[in-house]
Amino acid sequence: MNGMSNKKPLKVLVVEDETFIAEMIRVMLEDIGHHVPFVSYNESHAKEVLQNEAVDFAIFDINLKNGMEGVDLAKIAQRKEIPFMFLTSYSDRRTLEEAKKTKPGAYVIKPFTEDELFTAIEMSLMHASGADAEMITIKDGHRNILVKMEDVMYLKADNIYIEIQTVNKRYLTRQSLSAFIKDLPKDRFIRVHRSYAVNRSHIVSISRNSLEIGKETIPISRSYREEVQLRLK
Repeated sequence: MNGMSNKKPLKVLVVEDETFIAEMIRVMLEDIGHHVPFVSYNESHAKEVLQNEAVDFAIFDINLKNGMEGVDLAKIAQRKEIPFMFLTSYSDRRTLEEAKKTKPGAYVIKPFTEDELFTAIEMSLMHASGADAEMITIKDGHRNILVKMEDVMYLKADNIYIEIQTVNKRYLTRQSLSAFIKDLPKDRFIRVHRSYAVNRSHIVSISRNSLEIGKETIPISRSYREEVQLRLK
């Protein structure tokens, strides 16, 4: 990846107990355009850096040698208002639930690519600034993809997946439609069918049984018809 979206390079703290992975992250970050003056292989050194150095961003491995030490470090970063993200080799529920309490900007599951690391940093910075209110995060395997909310045209349930159609591209994520739309703004996204939800700003025309979004015809089911009519008044 060439260049970065932030004009100012970040001074990044990397906390990773595997030397090879720590060095790989350092190289990736410098390739993106950031500085990595601080690399910690254990919790105690990372604490010293967080307490005594000027850090713009932190990357924590959740599980160091003695357990979920990355979560404890994240709490320090949170108090000092340092944006951060997590790396993990684990995706079990207990680990993620503990990590979630610290409100990280993103998670990246090992192994990962430079593009995935770049996206996670961007997402974390937007999360810290509050700018992510107009973005949707799409989970695609081990990647988190950021999509502008205004670009999403409609969502379609397809068995255990959701198709997310944007103005430029279609994405696929493994999640139920109900779970995905519950966190979306209700004034913008409308459920029109068991299998469809639409972004009202992309509706071209509407009839009793269907609506048009771009060149697509989206059905309106009987059970949602009244709600759709009320929401679009």
